[in-house]
Amino acid sequence: MEYELHVQRAENAYKAFLILKKEGLIQDAISSRHHAIIHLCYAILLKNGIEIPKTHSGLIARIWKMREQLGVHERVIGLISRLQSLRESGDYGVIVSVEEKDIEIVEEVYRALKGLV
Repeated sequence: MEYELHVQRAENAYKAFLILKKEGLIQDAISSRHHAIIHLCYAILLKNGIEIPKTHSGLIARIWKMREQLGVHERVIGLISRLQSLRESGDYGVIVSVEEKDIEIVEEVYRALKGLV
């Protein structure tokens, strides 16, 4: 049940991402997609019987440690870490540092993780 809820939340966040991207709200779009990616990561862990860490940095560390078992490529984990920084910059930074090319990174990570749920 919890697995399905995370998959659904990921899909909802993806829909929000598409709307925000279409409206040109790139920082908010990145934040929504980041949430989608986090929920996909949770779903992947749950699918494999692995406990969900309490923090996002713990989540990234756990996925890194278990990357081979989970089937998550090192590049994807590195990009998830980059997206965490982008989301924080977009959500809390005064100067916008999110660029259009960052959307492509988000798309790559989302597709890679979606294929694992």
